[in-house]
Amino acid sequence: MAKMMDPKLAALYKKYLLGELTPQEKTIFLDLLTACDEEDLPSLEEVIALDDNVCDLNKSTSDHIFYMITGTELNTTVQPIWRRWRVLISAAAALLLISFAFLFWDIVPSTQTESKYKVVKYTNPTKFVKQLTLSDGTQIALRQGAYVEILSDFNTDSLRRVKLSGEAFFEVAKNPEKAFVIVNSGDFDVRVLGTAFNLICSPQRSCLVLSHGKVKVSHGKQYSIVHPGQQVAYDKREKQFDVSIADTVISSNGKDDLLSFNNVPLSQIVADLNNLYPDQNLRLIDSFQAASYTGYLPASDLEKSLKILNTAFNQTIIHKK
Repeated sequence: MAKMMDPKLAALYKKYLLGELTPQEKTIFLDLLTACDEEDLPSLEEVIALDDNVCDLNKSTSDHIFYMITGTELNTTVQPIWRRWRVLISAAAALLLISFAFLFWDIVPSTQTESKYKVVKYTNPTKFVKQLTLSDGTQIALRQGAYVEILSDFNTDSLRRVKLSGEAFFEVAKNPEKAFVIVNSGDFDVRVLGTAFNLICSPQRSCLVLSHGKVKVSHGKQYSIVHPGQQVAYDKREKQFDVSIADTVISSNGKDDLLSFNNVPLSQIVADLNNLYPDQNLRLIDSFQAASYTGYLPASDLEKSLKILNTAFNQTIIHKK
């Protein structure tokens, strides 16, 4: 038994073919089309049957329709009325199929593009600060034990989305067309266009200190705008943002300050440096493999670190390739 067609869909279908849909009706029509199965779509015969009026096309209109579909002039040979209807029905069906193709062309490719993107993850297992430069020019000073995940394709997606665990200093490249968003990182999300800030995201604490620019932090439907010289945290007990004055010098110095080492094996220090600077291929001489170091080293200055270590042992103990 044939399915009963949806009268509302059929009526909209007819108005669509006649070019009489209002913008609101067009939205409803497209929603109905995407929600129903193919067999639920009314045939053109059913649509035509909704109206008892005779459809009379003048010659110029018929010529135009035929030319747009076939690319050739209409044959003036008189044809039976049932053949004319068959041609018109076939032509209208072809136009409808083309419309569907363009509709789904707009919907499907974006989903496929997003599904092909593979999340990129940067980690810093060393005791130093790891310097990163993302594809958009954003610079990140990734602190010890932290990691950052790049969740979107900066070239094609509408947002530059990342996730942070640990502590990092961000210098976000300006792009008014694509906001830089840090999501699922601690107690709140961060949204910026271009600015510099230090961010700590851990199960125990989430805190942002803004050096320059302006950022928006959000927790659910709550949000707060942070200005330079301020720090923000989310008070879980009071369920609100806590904004206060901050020392931006101290927070920004963390990206390149001195690190303290207490009886750390030289082999471990060299391994960390090789992790940060793999192209240097640093090598510790064999006679110092069991030695340890106590003192300070620059967090992100390789040359100074090597000079300090070699000076501390009164000889060149670490060689480059």
